[in-house]
Amino acid sequence: MTADLQHPTDNRFIVLLTDFGHIDAFVGILKGVILSIHPKARIVDLCHEVAPQDIGHGAHLLDISLEYFPKGSIFCAVVDPGVGSSRRAVLVETTDYFLVGPDNGVLWPAAGRNKIRRIIHLTRSRYFLPQVSATFHGRDIFGPVAAYLSAGIDPGAFGPQVSRLNPFTFKAPELYEHGLILTVRHIDGFGNIGLNLAREQFSSFAKKGFCMRVSQTDVDKYYDSYAAGPEKEAFVVTDSAGFMEIAVKNGHAASQLNVEKNDTVFLTARG
Repeated sequence: MTADLQHPTDNRFIVLLTDFGHIDAFVGILKGVILSIHPKARIVDLCHEVAPQDIGHGAHLLDISLEYFPKGSIFCAVVDPGVGSSRRAVLVETTDYFLVGPDNGVLWPAAGRNKIRRIIHLTRSRYFLPQVSATFHGRDIFGPVAAYLSAGIDPGAFGPQVSRLNPFTFKAPELYEHGLILTVRHIDGFGNIGLNLAREQFSSFAKKGFCMRVSQTDVDKYYDSYAAGPEKEAFVVTDSAGFMEIAVKNGHAASQLNVEKNDTVFLTARG
């Protein structure tokens, strides 16, 4: 588990995003591997409750979080339903950050937003654990690479440069004769229903009023904050990432409206 560290004083943050959850030991093992390689590593838990094997959920959380971390931070994103297959393991260097993970789309939105400088195919096994399993590349490949990178190893040392990254595209709103067809993109831990509609699109479309039809319920009120909304009644608000969501003040909108991820919401303009 050792290799020559070029600049041990380089100590970029390592930010972990996984679907491992906290019931098993996977998160702790991943951190143990990182600290065994680089004992002074500064590790931040972004989230370990990504919906299991949900690349879109992981891509969304990574995309909306990137800009709030110090430049040079290393994001180790392990949402990897294709582990053990022919999918590539990659390191993406962007203008301000480094992204380590599977080349299955989970890195794509965040990498594109921050502008890709180079993509490295992780092939140099000296920077992996000695035994690489077919089921836990977070422990055996991605964690070690993040640790060595944090300790100062040059990105080019991990393998050859490649020209493309596998894309992931969030579903966009669709036009229909009465308005827009939206999709539930995310349901957060508070039950807020995140939609695939940016604030600017909503403002442009609903200048004189609107109605969202969701699970047989009409939602037609917008408020600037959760606190401003009424109790027990669903309303629309802009989330902290600039997307529209349906919320219930001091309630759980998804349960109240019987909504699940990927459900359809119909938006019509009034006036």
